[in-house]
Amino acid sequence: MEQRPPSLPAPLLSPLALLALCLAFAGQVLLIAMQLAGPPPAGPRQLLDFQVFHIAGQLAWAGDLGTAYDPVQFWAHTKSLTGSGDRMLWPYPPHFNLVTAPLALLPLWLSYVVFVGGSLLFYGMALRRLAGGQHALVLAMLFPAILICIRIGQNAFLIGGLVAWFASLALAGRTLAGVPLGLLTVKPQFLPGIGLYLLLRGQWRIIFAGGLVAVLALALATLLLGSGVWLDFSHVMGELGKYLSRGLYPYHRMTSLYAALFMLTGDSGLALAGQIGFAVLLAAGLLLAARRAWPPRHLLAAAVMSSTLMSPYGYDYDLPVLGAAIALLAPDLVAGRRVWPLLPLAWLACLAGAIINYAYAAAPRPAVTILPLLLLCAAMLVQARRQQTSVEPS
Repeated sequence: MEQRPPSLPAPLLSPLALLALCLAFAGQVLLIAMQLAGPPPAGPRQLLDFQVFHIAGQLAWAGDLGTAYDPVQFWAHTKSLTGSGDRMLWPYPPHFNLVTAPLALLPLWLSYVVFVGGSLLFYGMALRRLAGGQHALVLAMLFPAILICIRIGQNAFLIGGLVAWFASLALAGRTLAGVPLGLLTVKPQFLPGIGLYLLLRGQWRIIFAGGLVAVLALALATLLLGSGVWLDFSHVMGELGKYLSRGLYPYHRMTSLYAALFMLTGDSGLALAGQIGFAVLLAAGLLLAARRAWPPRHLLAAAVMSSTLMSPYGYDYDLPVLGAAIALLAPDLVAGRRVWPLLPLAWLACLAGAIINYAYAAAPRPAVTILPLLLLCAAMLVQARRQQTSVEPS
């Protein structure tokens, strides 16, 4: 039997555990698809995020993206189609409509399976390449967040897969890493820490390639959707800022310092200042880590963590993006045999918003999800720094 290299720890979780995780995810996808294919439920209806994706795609085909980017019109439109009174904005840049428009050609339930199931498969494959055989551990640590993302049909698997794909290519110094980097501009709040990592490593070819891919994607969106889509997009971004400062979001589910400070003080200016200061502190931490010659895997993991924490706008369903950071550190965590205490901490970070929602029947609810998330990130980095391995993605 072929022996594993001594620098590559054996998988902590067995293939049977990985199979159980995959079956749980597949079963959840199937359950939501069946609900979307069935008759509408009686009583109040919850609007799933994926339904918003599908509706925005329909509006793109109809040449009416202005409605998607106008909050009042979009709320009225979604309510007329779904019967739900939930109000969601469409704050995605124009080229994300190139993803949602093809999905709108399929029935809602099948479109959901293609998008969520397909992006989840992409996510798992990207983590497998990056985690040194420990991808099952990554999925187990983020199990609650993955289920949340499946249940509402969000895009964290797509974004997390792109981050993991980028990481595996960037560590190998391949210019092709610019492809997922450029595509990550569909959700640009996850780029600052990653961009700083590239600058610190002097990977200019990847930066140039990523910029080129982003420009081409934006140019294609402009060509297909019309230049007016940019005015519509700028309008909704202005509205997003207003709603964020007026207490109109479920802040208890947010993973940002902004949400925590806003719910604590009610002062949006103070909360924003705190968030900016925190982002500067995270950037300074990356600079210090680079000066101390952290291994690329550790520095990139810290950069991915920083990207998830720098934006004031982040939710519990975005936490699968953190999978790339866990995958980068997993071989060291397993080799150090200190990984199991991280599991309950990871689950707490994923479930903090749901726990608060259950514990507080009425608003306002505290927004403390950032606390277990910060503890998790710090604990993983400390443990990984104590036990370095030389594992690199194949």
